[in-house]
Amino acid sequence: MTPDPGSLSLAAALVAGLAASGHCLGMCGGIAGALAMRRPQATFGARLGLALAYNLSRISSYALAGAIAGLLGRTLLRAVDVAPLSIAFRVIAGLVMLAAAARLLFGWRLLDPLESAGAGLWRRIAPWAGRQGRSGGVAGAIGLGLAWGWLPCGMTYSMLLLAATTASVPMGAAVMLAFGLGTLPSMVTATVAFERVARSLSSRATLRNVAGVLLLGFGLWTAGNALRHGAVHAGHDASAHPGQGVTAPMSDHSHHNDGAAGDETTSAEDHSQHGGEHPGRTN
Repeated sequence: MTPDPGSLSLAAALVAGLAASGHCLGMCGGIAGALAMRRPQATFGARLGLALAYNLSRISSYALAGAIAGLLGRTLLRAVDVAPLSIAFRVIAGLVMLAAAARLLFGWRLLDPLESAGAGLWRRIAPWAGRQGRSGGVAGAIGLGLAWGWLPCGMTYSMLLLAATTASVPMGAAVMLAFGLGTLPSMVTATVAFERVARSLSSRATLRNVAGVLLLGFGLWTAGNALRHGAVHAGHDASAHPGQGVTAPMSDHSHHNDGAAGDETTSAEDHSQHGGEHPGRTN
């Protein structure tokens, strides 16, 4: 059975989230650890509550961004020729997966230029995020998580690009939700336990290599299948147009000629009959 492209996008986003935990800890782990440091005497349940409040709100902002990306992709898909752009979206989705695999396997930061696209937005959000961080408590953790989900990040933005290629609001949100869930274990650990333990769990080379290979396979299949589908579609178009250009006129002409021949025969018979009748009338 052929895998569904949407399912592969979800699986790729989840794998990318799991493998990008070390990267996420580098950018957000300090914030997660600071939440726990503010209440060093808090019980395990209290620290877990803060961790879940921060991270679930962060993932919610990912899902919202994914929904917006999916809406933009759907709008673009409706504005132009659907079939070629749909194939192009699937090829781009495969290339995004390959770029994520290259980062995990070889350290190639091919998608980091995407971070500059969100720098302006983050400059507007950062002051509000700072106020939420200083407020403390569960409400502050929720506000900080909602803001921190918009932090410019090459891996996050690559998954947003993947979400846009789904050309669907719910699927775009689901892709980013899967990515966020993949980052959840290490980020919650960074708050509940110790950042050093979380970092050691998320930075294992085996995890990165396995995830990279999986993303490599997902990307090759997605892009390759889309290109194959595009070639088949183009072949069908090429074979259909010449046939229509030759067959239809020939068929029309044959019908026209048959009708003309029939008319001529009928006219000849009528004239012969009239020719036999008129002399009789004259006589």
